[in-house]
Amino acid sequence: MVKIKLSVIEKLKNYGYSVTRNENTVVIHYTPPSIKEAMSSDEDMESENRIIEIEGEISGDEVIIKNAYIIEGNTKKRKMDVSELELWAEVMGEE
Repeated sequence: MVKIKLSVIEKLKNYGYSVTRNENTVVIHYTPPSIKEAMSSDEDMESENRIIEIEGEISGDEVIIKNAYIIEGNTKKRKMDVSELELWAEVMGEE
């Protein structure tokens, strides 16, 4: 189970994340750098417009991550295993 403090979720807005919070849920959207940007390459590569969508349930002062998806365009391409977000949650919790 991946958990992250609710206070950390609120701060994600300062790091380019979109955070939508309802009474008991949180949806986080993040646009990672394209492969071209990540490689710092000038090569003419097909640009990928990917978004990571993370869904969580608020439990006290924490958010329990329930689902995560990779979205390309308007299509959810792949459901991520929540364990793929463990390192991200750990690093964000240290900020």
